[in-house]
Order: sequence, then structure tokens, then C-alpha cells
Amino acid sequence: MWYYSNRTSAIAGAAIVLLTGGCGARASAPGSAPANAPTMSVAATLAQSPVPKFSGTQAFDVLKKQVAWGPRVPGTPPHEIELKYLQSEMQKYANTTVLQKFTYRNLPITNVVGVFYAAKRSTPSRHPILLMAHWDTRPVADGPYSTATAAGPFLFGPHGWNRTDPIPGANDGASGVAVLVELARIFHKDPPPVGVLLLFDDGEDYGDFRANNGKGEGVVLGANYFATHYRQNPVFGAPAFGILLDMIGGKDMRIYPELNSVQFDPDLNQQVFQIAKSLGYGNIFRTDQSQDVEDDHITMNEQGEISTIDLIQPLPGPGALPGAYKQWHTVNDDVAHCSAMSLKAVGSVVTQLIYQQSP
Repeated sequence: MWYYSNRTSAIAGAAIVLLTGGCGARASAPGSAPANAPTMSVAATLAQSPVPKFSGTQAFDVLKKQVAWGPRVPGTPPHEIELKYLQSEMQKYANTTVLQKFTYRNLPITNVVGVFYAAKRSTPSRHPILLMAHWDTRPVADGPYSTATAAGPFLFGPHGWNRTDPIPGANDGASGVAVLVELARIFHKDPPPVGVLLLFDDGEDYGDFRANNGKGEGVVLGANYFATHYRQNPVFGAPAFGILLDMIGGKDMRIYPELNSVQFDPDLNQQVFQIAKSLGYGNIFRTDQSQDVEDDHITMNEQGEISTIDLIQPLPGPGALPGAYKQWHTVNDDVAHCSAMSLKAVGSVVTQLIYQQSP
């Protein structure tokens, strides 16, 4: 993720204060939910299918596996290892696996998409639910609490963007992937009542967020590609709505309503937090404050017309919300600062949401 601000929640009745910082503030404002998006009820309902248990321990093992390979920066061996792993896992669990391959400055970038059919169905859903997380990691430790010093300007060179102290990406990358891989195992064992797409998007954290007057260059690559190309492949259907999982594994984590998400799909956002409370995770999914983050979900809404919300731990910096992840974009974004309990909380909420949908 690359731009953030924190605001106290209007729901809580507090005055709204905008604080910006970090990487490349973008000027665009969120709009309403895409007019052409298909609809699916997200009102609270009785579970239509038995809800499987989500294993935070197994997800944490997937997180640790990724970090052990090293930073998954495009163009490096660990990135290639991760790509083969994700492809293998989706071929093992999904009904159909699609690789979206494209290039950025002649560098191969790949989205991995697992397509899961609804229970008792033998064809892809017309309106599946989209769950997504980026699988690449940042090539430079440039967060506000980074102790690393970048060597010179962050520019594109003969070996790509400067790779100065690339981050391990335990929370920023590996956590969302870990939850999706565990969900894939669950969907394979107990097919969900509705179709699901698991999108592992590449190149989110690669380039320069501050380039082009804050518009960025070489960032959000995979999400942009999926948002503008998914209609070309009938197997993807027209997703009913989406959930982005980004930085959802930190210790002592809190997740607040993300304001763009609230505007894009208030019903879905509200249901997610209601489910969290009902499952006993109200201490993690908090509604007393809110945050404002520019992330992969923006292009899904604006370019892809897929109503998508973002679940994300607060980012650090001036005015950061309680529970902010200070290790963001530092060499300390490692396994020691992540938690199986956080993965279980998010995974359990998403699992409940999926299995309570009406076929």
C-alpha cells in the first residue's frame, strides 16, 4: 500500500482530522460504488452452509515459508520461487488456475488467480466473490521508522528500482497471501456456496510511489492489470464484490473501517465488522476510529467497477492510529512481529462471510 491518512470516525461523532504522510499522496477522491457492478446481498443472514474452521496456525506456517525464501522482489530468485509456489497451490486446490502475465519495463509480472466453483456446480460463477492480496515485497526499506539509509535517489536503473535493504515482507505481503492460501485449502475441502476468485496480484509494492507528482510509477501493477483485463476471460465472470487483505498479520493488530471502502460499499464494510464482533474479534476490528488508505482496492472500484473494500492494519507516521504497524517498509517487517492469532481473526471473518452467502 502506498498512501495513507488517518481520520477519527465520523460515526463516533468526533471531529474529522486529516493527517497525511508516507508514500505519494494521490489527489483522487473516492466515488460511490460502481454503477455497473452486479449486486449480491451482504445483509446479515443465517449461514447457508456449515462454516469450516480457519486455522491461524496453518496460515502462519505459510507466512513463515514465504519469508524464509527472502524478499519477493520482481526479478529476483525468491520472487520466482513464490510464483511457482502459488501456481502449485492453486493447481492443487482451485477448479481452474489462471496466470496473467505481462511486463513492466521488460520485467515479467504475474498475477495468479485461483477460480473456485460454487458447491455442486461444474462451471465458474457468473458473479463470484473476489478475495485478493499482493504477493510481491518492497525493494527498498523507506518507511517512516526505517533505520536503513537509501543510497541516492530512488530511481529506475539497469537492475530495476533501487534495491536498498529490501523488506522481508512478513506482514506487508506474506500475511494476506497466507490467509488466501489457507482459504484455498478450505474451499477445496468444503466447496463454498458461491463462487470465489482468489487473486494474488504482483507488482503492488515495486516502484516509486512519489514519482509523477505523487501518481506513482511501477506500483499497483497487478491490480491495475486485473481491473482492466478481467473482462477478457469469461472464467472470471463479473465479481459481485471484493475484499483486499493487506497487512493483516501483525501482533496486537487493530483494523479500522477504511474510509474509501465505506464510501464504495458501506453495506459490505458494515457486515464485515458485524461478523467480527459476533465472532469475538471486536477488540481487533474496531469502529471507534477510521483510516484512509490508497491501496489496490481503489483501482478495483474505479477501473474494474468491482465494489471492493480494504482490510488493513494502520500504517505508522505522524498521527497514526493505535495499533499502527511501525515495521511497515522496514527491514523489521519479519515473522517475529506477526501473529497466528491475527491471521485467524481475519481468516475466520472472511470464511464466515463467504459461507453465509446464499447460493
